[in-house]
Amino acid sequence: MPPDDDPQALQRALRQSVDAAIAAFLACQRERMCDLAPASAALVDMIELIIGGGGKRLRPMLCYLAYRAGGGPDGPEILRAAASLELLHTFAILHDDVMDQAVLRRGHPALHRRLADERRAAGHPNDADAYGVSVAVLAGDLALVLSDAMMAGSGFDKETLARGLVPLEEMRVQAVAGQYVDILEAGGPSTAPEEAARIARLKTAGYSVVGPVAVGMALVDPLPAVAEALARYARAVGEAFFLRDEVLGLFADAEETGKDAESDLRRGKPTTLIADAIARSPVARRQVIEGLWGNPEATVADLGIIREIVEASGALGDATAAVRRLVDEAVESLAAASLMDEAPGRLLAGLARRLR
Repeated sequence: MPPDDDPQALQRALRQSVDAAIAAFLACQRERMCDLAPASAALVDMIELIIGGGGKRLRPMLCYLAYRAGGGPDGPEILRAAASLELLHTFAILHDDVMDQAVLRRGHPALHRRLADERRAAGHPNDADAYGVSVAVLAGDLALVLSDAMMAGSGFDKETLARGLVPLEEMRVQAVAGQYVDILEAGGPSTAPEEAARIARLKTAGYSVVGPVAVGMALVDPLPAVAEALARYARAVGEAFFLRDEVLGLFADAEETGKDAESDLRRGKPTTLIADAIARSPVARRQVIEGLWGNPEATVADLGIIREIVEASGALGDATAAVRRLVDEAVESLAAASLMDEAPGRLLAGLARRLR
């Protein structure tokens, strides 16, 4: 491992270890699929393609570091268990891209669109779009099944796994509930800020931060004071994560996020940033946002108008300030429990600070 005083090198090393665990697991699963039906191994290739296309490995890192900060030893068991969350995330983004009719993912065409283009190029234009969606959904289904298999085969004993499955189930159910309400509210009347925040906490904060930290803690069962400090950290970082995600989703360009902001605009995706801007804006500007947000014919120029109104309303500045405040709260919770005396705690603090 790199020196303890080089957090970036430690993060890179952890990511490499997670990726190696996933690669070894998927190699075995590819052989398994080949034995069942050789052509079906392509689904494993698709999963590997998505994972290899980028991503921060945030969920595996949080799970691993919470386990280590809670007193758990390093070893292949926690690496495999934590890495299984990246397969879960792969399932989520494959299905999410289909539901959002996304164009890009991690700077490349979303898998369902890529598959549709390949189908057309192979001489099957009539069913190309349906084929792309169907196969992307199947690849997502397999990623979900394999995430369970990787967790179950991680090497932890049955009692430990049973503890870990409780928060794992909770984070998945919350994500589904949040995604459903997100779809239900999209393109409809203005979503209240409180409801938009509830959706974000369910489908983003809980799934991306609170859940992975809880899984890591459950696998080690730390002392109560440590558990409470890690839980406070997770709640603060989860809130900061979804706020920053919303800011980037609206204001960053596709090269930075790997996704296109226009798809959220045209779908009318409910966000706390938009809801807050609507609540703060005078009637004329509020009507402009409500007329453009969720308009399937909206243009890049319309997106620019939305950005100007959101910034002028003060919603952007307050969201950015809230992210900084929440990151500080998260780091303070670790320091108060003396968790930053060791490398796992310092790495958790580093992950939080990256959100500023």
